[in-house]
Amino acid sequence: MDGKVVFIHPDLAEFIASPVMIVIGTRDRANRPDIGRGIGAWTTADATGLQIIVSAWQYGGTIDNLRSNGAAALTFVRPSDYVCYQIKGRASIGEIGPAGLALSARYIAAMSEALARLGVAPEMSGVWLASREPTLFQVTPEAVFLQTPGPGAGTALAGSP
Repeated sequence: MDGKVVFIHPDLAEFIASPVMIVIGTRDRANRPDIGRGIGAWTTADATGLQIIVSAWQYGGTIDNLRSNGAAALTFVRPSDYVCYQIKGRASIGEIGPAGLALSARYIAAMSEALARLGVAPEMSGVWLASREPTLFQVTPEAVFLQTPGPGAGTALAGSP
């Protein structure tokens, strides 16, 4: 990635804000991978950034890695049909306000409902959707990829290097 800013298309922004699983890939100083799960995401008004909420209590390693090197690979997956996108970029920790907390609560409720319709018991999804110590981080996208299983998986979307 060369630091080029990529704009998030409105259709992708809508997808990201819907009940999709949010997987946050990071790496530590020794390049060991770490994975966390988001509990809400949305694009910035100018479509040049993302804001994601994660439980620092549950995914402290993810937060530490983002503070350390800022490298992030975000995967958004709709569980009903596995439509999937990955966004790679640079992250920084931000301040979460009341609007972010409310958005996260709505996301958790919608995601829990979507998973329940697919047969995932609330006691299972509750483990992934912990809201303790919610922490906001911001990502400047540098590349966007379609990752839906099939022949197009791995295709860079328009505007990506």
